[in-house]
Amino acid sequence: MSLIAELSDKLADYCEAGFQLGERPLSEEEMGEFYYALKKARAYAQMTAPRDSGLASHRDFVALLDADQAYLDAANRYRLAPDREPAALEALRGEHAQVRAAASRVLADLRSESP
Repeated sequence: MSLIAELSDKLADYCEAGFQLGERPLSEEEMGEFYYALKKARAYAQMTAPRDSGLASHRDFVALLDADQAYLDAANRYRLAPDREPAALEALRGEHAQVRAAASRVLADLRSESP
């Protein structure tokens, strides 16, 4: 959960910088970092579903991953867009906020579920 939240912050920084790293654009390979983490987190959620699917933390973790997927896909479309509209960047800020809020819900769930 923390890794997903931290990577969403990193992605937000890339969005704000117009996906430029110094003099060069961020590559598709470098975007792989975000997709790889999401893929691993989804595998973990599926693996723990039989045991944890009744827990609010698990349901909210899956919702976090869905929000992160939507944010990542939108950010990648923005990265590839020939014209980056200010409204699109503002929408990405909103999607990032949704990911952060979802991560906070998971953390609150985990705290309430702990003995």
